[in-house]
Amino acid sequence: MERELKEREGLYSLLRALFSYPLTETVLGAVASLAPGPGSPMAPGLRQLQQRIREAVDGRALVEALNVEMTRLMEGPGRVPAPPFASFYLHGERLMGPAAVAARRFYLQWSAMPETEWRIPPDHIALELGFLAYLARRAAEATHDAERWRILQASREFLRRHVLPWLPRFCEALASSTTDPFFIGLAAFTHEAVRLDLEWLDAVLAEHSDSLPSDERTGRSS
Repeated sequence: MERELKEREGLYSLLRALFSYPLTETVLGAVASLAPGPGSPMAPGLRQLQQRIREAVDGRALVEALNVEMTRLMEGPGRVPAPPFASFYLHGERLMGPAAVAARRFYLQWSAMPETEWRIPPDHIALELGFLAYLARRAAEATHDAERWRILQASREFLRRHVLPWLPRFCEALASSTTDPFFIGLAAFTHEAVRLDLEWLDAVLAEHSDSLPSDERTGRSS
C-alpha cells in the first residue's frame, strides 16, 4: 500500500506539471524516465510522449516548440481549441461557472487552496490534478488507518464529481486539435492514468469498507 500511495503522489504531481505553463526540460526529463508496467493502458500515450522527447535534437528547442503549441491549444490569448477548465465543458462553454465554485469549496474543505502564480479559475485541469497530488501525499503521510481511508475516499469523490465529468471531453478536444504527438500522447496518458486511479481507489476502498463510516461507503460526501 505504501508504494502505491507514493506512486499516486508522483503521478499526479507530474500530470499537474504537464498542464502547467510553461513546460520545462526538467518536466520532460521526468516523463522520459517513466516506465509503465507491461500491458499498462497508460503505455501507448506515454510512448508517444517519450518518442517526441527522444527524437528531439535540441532539448531547448523542443521545450520552446511545445510551449508555443501549448499556448495555442490551451493558453491563448483569445479562444483556444482545448480550454483546460471544467466549466467550459459542463456549463455551456462558460468560464468560472458552478464547477469552479464547487472545486474551490472542495479545496477549502481540505485547507488546500493551491498556491500558484497564475490568476486562473480553480477548475483549471492543473489545479485539480495538483489537488489530487496533495491528497495523495496526505494519504501517504497519514499515521492512522481511519484518516488514510478518509483521504482516499475524498480523492475518489473528487475524481467522480469534479474531474471525470469533463476530463474525457477535454482530452478529446486536446488530441483532435493538434498534430503534435506530445499533446496527443498527453491526452491519452492523462485519461488512462485518471481512469486507472479511480479503479484502484474503488477496489481499495471496497476492500476496506468496514473502516469507512456508513455514509462514505457509497461515495457520498459526509
